[in-house]
Amino acid sequence: MFRLRRYRVFLAFAVITVIALYNFRTSSSSWTEKAVHHVAPGKSEDVDSPHIKWEPTPQVALESKKLEIDIPAAKTPRPKQTPPPIKPVSRPVDKLPEIKTSVEVETPAAKPTPNAVPPFHGIPGRPANGSAQTDDAAPSSIPAVHWQKPREKFPVPTESLIRLPTGKPKPLPKIQFDFKKESPSQKQDRESKLDVIRNVAKRSWKGYREHAWLKDELSPVSGNFRDPFAGWGATLVDSLDTLWIMGLKEEFDEAAKAVDKIDFTTTARADIPLFETTIRYLGGLLAAYDVSGKKYKNLLDKAIELAEVLISAFDTPNRMPETYYYWRPSFSENNHRASNRVVLAEIGSLSVEFTRLAQLTGEDKWYDAVARITDNLAEFQDKTRLPGMWPTYLDASGCKRVDWMAELNKPLQKPLPPNDPEVVVDDSENPAAMTPTPTEGEELSPGGKKYIPLDLPAPVVLTPNGINPTWTPPVEEPLVWPGPGGSSGLQKRQLDVEDSEAPLAEATPTPVEAALPTPTTDELDPIETHPVCEEQGFAWSSDYGSEEYTLGGMSDSTYEYLPKEYILLGGLVPKYKTMYEKSVEVVKKHLIFRPMLPNGEDILMSGKLFVPSAENSTKVGDLQPENAHLTCFAGGMFAMGAKLFDRPDDLEIAKKLTEGCIWSYNMTGTGIMPEVFDAVACEDREHCTWNETLYNEVLDPRAEQRLEYYEEAMKAYESNMASASAWYADQLKAVETSAPSPTRPAGADAMDTMSETLARPTPTFDVLDKRRKRQLTDPEEEQDIPEPVVPDPNERPVPKKAPAHVAQHAEEKSSIPKETPTYNMSPSKDSVDGESEEAEVNTPTRVQDPLGEEVPLPSKTLPTFPEVYSPKAPLSHKDYVQNRIQEERLPIGVAKIQSRGYILRPEAIESVWYLYRITGNPYYRQAGWAMFEAVNTATAAEHGNSAIDDVTKTSPTLQDEMESFWMAETLKYFYLLFAEEDVVSLDQWVLNTEAHPLRRPS
Repeated sequence: MFRLRRYRVFLAFAVITVIALYNFRTSSSSWTEKAVHHVAPGKSEDVDSPHIKWEPTPQVALESKKLEIDIPAAKTPRPKQTPPPIKPVSRPVDKLPEIKTSVEVETPAAKPTPNAVPPFHGIPGRPANGSAQTDDAAPSSIPAVHWQKPREKFPVPTESLIRLPTGKPKPLPKIQFDFKKESPSQKQDRESKLDVIRNVAKRSWKGYREHAWLKDELSPVSGNFRDPFAGWGATLVDSLDTLWIMGLKEEFDEAAKAVDKIDFTTTARADIPLFETTIRYLGGLLAAYDVSGKKYKNLLDKAIELAEVLISAFDTPNRMPETYYYWRPSFSENNHRASNRVVLAEIGSLSVEFTRLAQLTGEDKWYDAVARITDNLAEFQDKTRLPGMWPTYLDASGCKRVDWMAELNKPLQKPLPPNDPEVVVDDSENPAAMTPTPTEGEELSPGGKKYIPLDLPAPVVLTPNGINPTWTPPVEEPLVWPGPGGSSGLQKRQLDVEDSEAPLAEATPTPVEAALPTPTTDELDPIETHPVCEEQGFAWSSDYGSEEYTLGGMSDSTYEYLPKEYILLGGLVPKYKTMYEKSVEVVKKHLIFRPMLPNGEDILMSGKLFVPSAENSTKVGDLQPENAHLTCFAGGMFAMGAKLFDRPDDLEIAKKLTEGCIWSYNMTGTGIMPEVFDAVACEDREHCTWNETLYNEVLDPRAEQRLEYYEEAMKAYESNMASASAWYADQLKAVETSAPSPTRPAGADAMDTMSETLARPTPTFDVLDKRRKRQLTDPEEEQDIPEPVVPDPNERPVPKKAPAHVAQHAEEKSSIPKETPTYNMSPSKDSVDGESEEAEVNTPTRVQDPLGEEVPLPSKTLPTFPEVYSPKAPLSHKDYVQNRIQEERLPIGVAKIQSRGYILRPEAIESVWYLYRITGNPYYRQAGWAMFEAVNTATAAEHGNSAIDDVTKTSPTLQDEMESFWMAETLKYFYLLFAEEDVVSLDQWVLNTEAHPLRRPS
């Protein structure tokens, strides 16, 4: 039988549950409807979704009265309007010098006019509308900026061009040795070495072809690439003639056709390095055109295309080039000058390439560009601080600044007649003559000078209306800003703008100007103009500091091109011979030195000379006896000059210079010469014996000074120790001296008085605090701690038994080391009574803390001995030298290695090849092969050959860099050393500084 009372609770719960479920279902369905109908604008509902079911939204009671606001303007229909286009502000071109700041962008759709302003593309990495750029936005959407031929500002008239020499070349002396026919064994050995060198080149070319095609340089370790030379495929162009010479004709054909894909009118780089681009790109294209028998016409076409870009850098007032040409139209269309601090090699090493281009095209403008540089070098050669050579930096701007403000500030001195009574003669020997005698009615100032009365102004007469009838308003020119329709009166004056003579157009007078009286030409004060520059040729870059003269970096190829340009011009321009002979005489006298070596090797090196600005009568300058890898080309240059200009003594110097670089290769563990190192120069080239004492002094020049510093430091140390010891003894004596004992007063009341006045030792808060922090008791137990018991000064304190919990804790920390016992400095009873005073003075006592333990009393603090640092004994002279040799891995005879790396440079093997071709000595083939094996072993990488960090290491680290001259020069010279001698004969070809062979005119 069902009993309602028993189950009433369950029934009530069931009813509540049903009601709750019904309400929850209703609310969830309404939220679902709202979620379904909340669709983003412009997007349709997804009616096919199986998870969303559409249901009608239940009606909701709204307000019955509608809110209405009468706005007449809102009811009037208006057509949609677009804002008018913004008109650019037009400026008359003929009124001001033309300076364009826009960037012309060439697109396939249209090519803008020279003065058109391109649309704004926004900041790189951000769209033009200012919104955030998405990750999938293509950066190539911004069109590339292309170079456009600018209007020439300083053109050379056709009649003023320096013409390329014409006529039959002069017969020049034979340079190359007359080789005999080799034996079969010699040929086999030579060809086997050629195959090894060719295979190394093929591996490097394959790595470039697969990982860096049409890029500048390959990263041979990682397989990446670099673009340091404008991204125009420097390695590809630089390697063209090498591929042809090595017989890799298929690789050459593919690379020559790929040259057409290079666009010399655009680059990601803001500037174009004129020197590097000329020797690598222009020289590489011309040499490939020559060695291939002029069959690839596109190579010459691309050379002309590139030269048109480079010749724009010569558009300056003195036609001297900007060595770093900013090619973008927004900058290149302005007027420019060459720099007043130009690297010598960058401006003096353009002649060979531009001359050969002029010979191939028949256009004189290419030769004119470099011939003007030669003229300036020739004029400046005898005016330098080291006549005959040029400094590494020079001023090529052609502008000597004129300080005309100083001239204007000078006081005008008008000569007076000698009998003028107002003339005061400064005669120090006759002071009486300096004081003029006053005449009647004259007065003298305190200094003896005559007073000159001033003319008073005319009296001012005012009319009744307060205006002076004699005053007339001045005529002033109104200051009106120039606009599109005209210009102000200020613009009627001719402006003197540097490098521009554009006349200013007359403007239509404004109403304000027309209302005023127009001044005549005589009434206008013309603006006084002053010259900014005084024309000059090459000059010193700075009048202060020392100048550097060297055959090494920043100078090398300027001297190298003098005999080579003479050969290329067929000997028709004798100035190149004159300039070369002047320079080598100075080099032999001031730069070439013999290094002091333990085995007495008779070799030479070319150093660096620093010439100060002030004249020194004792010596010309300071020679730094260094040997740089870049200087190793000098042996080949001296050898060529010796044969070309009949200078037999120079050939001996060439041999010794080349041998100096061969020795530099053999002196290291890797068999490779470092980038730069210092040696010890001998005073005499003919007689130079090894002096170990001198060598050690060079390695340790401050041995005596270091010893003097140590002796002075020891004296100071001993003095400081004596002072510190005396001070410490005084402080210790003061601490150990006991405090004076109070005298016991006589009488019965004396003891009571003393007991009240004597200090009672109390525990310090620090000790109590430490003890309580280590306690494990409850806070309630701490409330029962008795008050501190102050001991009677007349009785010796006796420790009491501590509570149980304290004793237990004391046992737990018994293993903890106790603090050092201290001395109680308070007078004891016996000392007060005068009994056993000596026995109780140093007796340790303790004071009982309120918890029952003995607590150490505050004690005397012993003084701290002052810190006195003792100097470290220096190494002996012998130990210092040995340590430096070991730590720096110095070969004996080397004083310092300035730069330890090797970046695959070719200069040493270049001179070895020249000496072999000129002397015919097979020794140079042996030396060259040893150099090749050492270089290939230390630099071989997975995809080619890499620069290394330190040639003195047993296992140097690869730097993952392969310069384009590895294929263009280094491997080419190694290959030519073992190729047949008629391949690139020195009597038929001229090699530029990048080893690109150019055909000599016949």
